[in-house]
Amino acid sequence: MTPTPALVHVVLAASSSSKSTTSPLLTLLPLLAIGVLGYLFFIRPQQRKAQAARQAQGSGIEVGDEVQTVGGVIGTVLEIHGDRYTLLTGHLGEDGNLDGPQPTRIVFVRQAIARKVERVEDVRVQDQPGGDVEDDADDAVDETGGEAEEA
Repeated sequence: MTPTPALVHVVLAASSSSKSTTSPLLTLLPLLAIGVLGYLFFIRPQQRKAQAARQAQGSGIEVGDEVQTVGGVIGTVLEIHGDRYTLLTGHLGEDGNLDGPQPTRIVFVRQAIARKVERVEDVRVQDQPGGDVEDDADDAVDETGGEAEEA
């Protein structure tokens, strides 16, 4: 016999007798623990937060409120039927009726209502008789103690 086959036989016998007895479950246990901890500390709190936001969305909105949708549409709530909100869009005049083009009624689901918005009051500039903006600026300088420049 040659020494090479004997040496291979000895190496194979030695490797079979020193087998590791670690279970594949033991090697996966730390990975499973990291996954469970990640779920408990990161995913679950985000799910609770999202669920609370979904429940709060659309709550407290009544007929006549002005709301904004997630798409940016602003309108007044006309009707509420379950989770469907009918909005009337357009500009309201002084008498409460819509001015301008034909008003639009759009039906949205509750999830599409982003928030309740405050009504914007129309700001109207009233002309003051007997003066324009430049005269008012000169009068303001005179009242503060400065000299008014004459043209």
